Amino acid sequence: MGKIDISLSSYLSHPPVFADLFNAWLYGGRQVIDYHGLRQEDPVQNRPEYSAAYKHVRDVVKMYYQDGMELVLLGIENQEKIDYTAPVRIMQYDGADYQKKVRRVEEENRKRLGLKTGFPAFFPDDRITPVITLLLYFGEEEWKRPKRLHDLLRFPEESDRLRSFVPDYPIHVLSVRRDMDISLLHTELRQVFGFLQCQEDRKALKKYVKENEHVFSRLSKDAALFLAAAAKGTQILSALNVKEESCNMCKALDDLYNDGVNQGEEYFAALSQKLLADFRTDDLQKAIQNKEYRKKLYREYRIERCSG
Repeated sequence: MGKIDISLSSYLSHPPVFADLFNAWLYGGRQVIDYHGLRQEDPVQNRPEYSAAYKHVRDVVKMYYQDGMELVLLGIENQEKIDYTAPVRIMQYDGADYQKKVRRVEEENRKRLGLKTGFPAFFPDDRITPVITLLLYFGEEEWKRPKRLHDLLRFPEESDRLRSFVPDYPIHVLSVRRDMDISLLHTELRQVFGFLQCQEDRKALKKYVKENEHVFSRLSKDAALFLAAAAKGTQILSALNVKEESCNMCKALDDLYNDGVNQGEEYFAALSQKLLADFRTDDLQKAIQNKEYRKKLYREYRIERCSG
């Protein structure tokens, strides 16, 4: 996701935002994870010695501590488009984290017991911290598959027995636009995700921002950059004053909306002139009433507007 990924990861790395997301997803909005107990982990996963040279880099990863003890490693992977290899990728990320923890236990045991390198040093009573990875999907297309490793595998017909012997690996996909219940969120992340859920309907978006003006008028800079990135809003970004610690998204959207209305009027005026010049009054009447037909005519006359 490139630069978009950087903006998303930077915002989601904020402990209160990170905790809010996982409390909504894992616990139905109950405040179970205290953001004060989150610690940033190194997102770079170095290659095992036996493999080809590569590095995995997680988008966001934090360890959650409770009473000074590691409880769970939580990771977020941002996804803009459907990745049909996602189960393998997530399995690699989680596996690398588990391997890292096994090695740390072994190193501690060797140091404590004076064992030489090369001897097994993971014992029956040893345990490692569980890993949970959330794939946060920002795309518009519905993510139906893949949601588990078996979705990628080719099994022969009548292969139920074979399938039962192949370990599966489910992944956790949360679609921000379709599946996220924003009422479970308690930080400004509620308004940020609500914005993304409304953005395809300009009037609904304007209404939503107005209703949440108390948040959007002083949105944190990182949240504003996150929104501009996730919404692919280069126009929004250019309209924002990101030199301050907080941004007025309401003003930026008003400017953008007004520009859009004026531009839309210009496009439709150009289309009307062409239709009248070609004596296509019936098509003009249909274009006024039918948005999809209007888009079709814009393309036909090569007028650079397809959003209607």
